[in-house]
Parts: sequence; C-alpha cells; structure tokens
Amino acid sequence: MKRHLLLFILAFLSIQGMAVASNAGNDVIGGEAKVLPNWDAKIYPNPNNGVFNVMVNGSSAALDLLFFNVIGEKVFELQILGDHGAKIDLSGLKTGLYVVQIVDKNLGETVTRRMHVE
Repeated sequence: MKRHLLLFILAFLSIQGMAVASNAGNDVIGGEAKVLPNWDAKIYPNPNNGVFNVMVNGSSAALDLLFFNVIGEKVFELQILGDHGAKIDLSGLKTGLYVVQIVDKNLGETVTRRMHVE
C-alpha cells in the first residue's frame, strides 16, 4: 500500500512538472537535487538599520559576502576571516530588501540569505 501511494505521488509530481530526488538524506521537491552545505549563516537583527551581525557556523575558510539589491545589482562585497563572526556597518544602504550571498570558495558552496534594511 505504501509503495502504491509513493508511486502515485511521484507520478503526480512528474505530471505537474516537478522533480523529486534524494541526495545524502536531503530531500528536494521541485527542481534540481542539490546537497545542502554543511555550514550555516545567520544575519541578525533582521530587519536592521544597516548595522548587523553575521555569524557563520561550520565553515573554517575565508568567506566572501556579496550584497545585491532587488534588481540584482551588487552593492557591496567584503570578506570575513577567523571565527566568522562579524559586526558590519552598511548604514549607507538605502531602505529595502537585499540578498546576501555568503560564499565558501574552498568548498564551492554558497548560502543565500535575505536582509531587510529599514
């Protein structure tokens, strides 16, 4: 019974144009299967006034932080080292939503976060 239900769900999702995959225990529905990084990043407080903290856990490399506005323009870039905790002052940024890509070049992995500046 469970197998029939699983086959039905897989058939339904493929009819809907969605892919289902499992990779290293990370299930993905809707798109390509990607292995999630073994590290994580947090931006706080969020929302903020342009002054915020970035904390990265689980990565031991230098990380590039790339800041993009809502139309995809890179507005700022910096690198953090060492313990991967940094207080950042970008109080000159305009109010709005930003996408922050945190890139570990050694592992070839990127974590993406949203940040709202008020």
